Amino acid sequence: MTKWRISNKRQHKYSYPPPNITSLKPSDQPSTETQQDTNPVTHIPTMSTPFTKTTLILSACTSLLGAGGILSLTLFDIPILASQPASQSLPSTRWLFSRGSHVFPTAALLSGGGFLSLAYASIPKGAGLLEILRTSGDARFKVLGYVAASLLSMSIGPVTGYMIPTNFRLIELNERKGGARSAGSAAVGDEGGRSAEESVDGKGQVSQWRDVSGPQGETREGSTPAEDGEVRALLEAFGRMNAVRGVLLGLGGVVGLAVGLA
Repeated sequence: MTKWRISNKRQHKYSYPPPNITSLKPSDQPSTETQQDTNPVTHIPTMSTPFTKTTLILSACTSLLGAGGILSLTLFDIPILASQPASQSLPSTRWLFSRGSHVFPTAALLSGGGFLSLAYASIPKGAGLLEILRTSGDARFKVLGYVAASLLSMSIGPVTGYMIPTNFRLIELNERKGGARSAGSAAVGDEGGRSAEESVDGKGQVSQWRDVSGPQGETREGSTPAEDGEVRALLEAFGRMNAVRGVLLGLGGVVGLAVGLA
């Protein structure tokens, strides 16, 4: 009898049904920390599409390669040119201006446009730009980061505009001394004498789109020590301003690449 009672107590002790979890108050229910925020503004897909990957690689590489080319002018070419007489440095400088005017602005536009397209691609569907700017999260970070990279890459445009008086003075001195834009232009009878604007526009010269010749070796007229000093000072000023362009374009590539890999 006693044994039956003890067994019966054990049965009642473990046979009670567990409490109904659904009947608990909201404050008593366990927290679901595994729930994820599905807000499209703060959570966006990672850089996984072929378009974003390709655009990121091309934009960053174009920006960094362009920056390297610009900085190489300041670090290597300008010191060599500044050590030469103006009659020899002016034609080479004019040739560098002609080549660089086609390469570096194109690199800045391509990289800047690529980063802008990545910023647009980072905006979640159905979300407005102002909505993203008012929030914090991956979307805001990527959009603002790519916009900053684009602005840095294309900021070489205003810097180049600031450099134009120095560049045009060097071109004018080359024309005054009978220098040509290239060896090909000199071979067809280009004897200079134009204004800087006319020289840039290609008036009376071989088409710069077909001219693949190197720089002219020397101007028709020699240079005086005073002219050598003026050209040296102009080249050094150009080198400093040119370095700013290279740093800005390089920073655009670094920022864009860092945002894409974050």
